Amino acid sequence: MNKQLPSHAKVVIIGGGVIGCATAYHLTKLGIKDVVVLERKELTCGTTWAAAGLVVQLRGTPEMVRMTRHGYELY
Repeated sequence: MNKQLPSHAKVVIIGGGVIGCATAYHLTKLGIKDVVVLERKELTCGTTWAAAGLVVQLRGTPEMVRMTRHGYELY
């Protein structure tokens, strides 16, 4: 882990939970390489850690079911 912050970045993401990490992942998959994730402690140690058991795949619409399954597979 690099403790020194870079002098510049194209994208800075505040929060290293599941949403922040997923955002960084997808941005780099799109070719944006200059991404920095800032987290107070360790990645996913905040509310993501506390809500880890809440990953459910049943939703109200077929579109939401597909989107949730895709997110589950990425995780």
